[in-house]
Amino acid sequence: MNFEEMIEARNAQKTTKVRMPYGFFYKRQIEGKYSNFVEFHDELVDNIFFTNSVKHECEFLAGFKHKAQLHFTPNEGDDGIYAIAIEVGNYQTLGQLLNDDPSVVARNEFLKKVLKEILDITVSLNDENVYHVCFAPSNILVRKTDNAVRLLCHGSFYSKVDQDVLYEGVEDFVAPEVFNGSEINSRTDVYSLGKFIAYLYESSGLPIELKKIIEKATAVNPDDRFDSVATLRATIEKVTAMKRTTITAVSAIAIAAAVVGLFFYLLPSPEVIEYVKPVKDVVPDEMVEEDMDALIGIGADADSATIAAIVELQKQKKDSLGMSESKLRQYNSKAEAIFRKQFTKAADEIISKVYTPSNMNGDVNDFAAKSKRMTEELAKKQDELMKAAAINSSHAQRIASEIIEQITEKKKDILDKDYMGLKNVPQDKKTTTQYDYSSSSESTLPTTTTTTKTTSTSTSSHPRSNQDTYKKYRDKYGVDPGDPVDPDNYKLRKK
Repeated sequence: MNFEEMIEARNAQKTTKVRMPYGFFYKRQIEGKYSNFVEFHDELVDNIFFTNSVKHECEFLAGFKHKAQLHFTPNEGDDGIYAIAIEVGNYQTLGQLLNDDPSVVARNEFLKKVLKEILDITVSLNDENVYHVCFAPSNILVRKTDNAVRLLCHGSFYSKVDQDVLYEGVEDFVAPEVFNGSEINSRTDVYSLGKFIAYLYESSGLPIELKKIIEKATAVNPDDRFDSVATLRATIEKVTAMKRTTITAVSAIAIAAAVVGLFFYLLPSPEVIEYVKPVKDVVPDEMVEEDMDALIGIGADADSATIAAIVELQKQKKDSLGMSESKLRQYNSKAEAIFRKQFTKAADEIISKVYTPSNMNGDVNDFAAKSKRMTEELAKKQDELMKAAAINSSHAQRIASEIIEQITEKKKDILDKDYMGLKNVPQDKKTTTQYDYSSSSESTLPTTTTTTKTTSTSTSSHPRSNQDTYKKYRDKYGVDPGDPVDPDNYKLRKK
């Protein structure tokens, strides 16, 4: 496999299935666009109630317009509807996102954004007497470009299906009354949303102002919960606004105190000021031993303050939730820059060993083997530098792919284009092969010499200066030894 084929193979997406309550969600890239599907579980396909429920929901969604709602088309076979095709887009489950990039919960108010979007669409659905029932991370989709929330199938359409089968593995996110056949209503969604909010804040710690709200929302008795999702949303917005007001007031007091303190600090003081010398070793010894790879690529011209900042970020990388948003962005930017610089250098060295004139003009099988080894080296180096820089795999893959393509194109441009088969032989240059038919006891095949001359005529015909020798080889091999298309094993050697 040459390098162009490797790049093409990278773009051919493998099918990866993720389990949802109704079936397996997967996507494929077709002509540059992502097509999404849900393949229903076998135990649901032959259920007449389930098939009718899918059709009923599809009809409802045709008239329900909301930016967070995904629409689908049923795929029906002899035994019923076996899958649905979802509208075009690059989506993944929320569970996948949090598993691949746990630190996302600390970025740019991600939690508040997700929670607001889910509450908004749920209120709209409840107004139409439609209830999602299960807000498990595996039952919520997000768009990859901006993590915008998207919902697909809603549980209230499937109330006649065996609920134990439908929600196997995600029972904790479903209200108890759903499994005993009680009515599904807005309080059912309140319970599931309460469980989802608790899960969402699990890694970063549930804010104290939300704890009592979650306790009320997840009460076992439906009557003890909020009467609707709209009420739950209003309560969350109220306590959040109160918290912001309190923080603002405390901040104002702190600023005022700081100003007064600064005034007295600037007054003349009889105290002797002690100047502290700069620290000689900005980078701790333990970091030099354990995390030296993370410091490579910062640059020889970086000052001690810059290095110190990187050191501090490295200390916190194992606990990204402890960073402020600005520091997290700063760390991610620097980590990406380090990875980009290191991988560019390493990739150039690896690719340069394969993209040479001798390799490009050599044996095809040998070049394929070298290309395979090159691909393995690049993948290994990418994984190694990704871990050293502490960036996630999707970012590393994107950056590495860009670098590999750029380096490959440069190598092609540098190489003589004759080796790539891109440059034609000029019309005024013709190559004529002269064959030497002189007898030799050591040789079994005629030797040749190749000369290049400038002429406007076509290549000269086979020279027959020694007819006896020519006839000898023709009769022995059954072919013209001067034939440029040499059959089977009768290859001519050129001087």
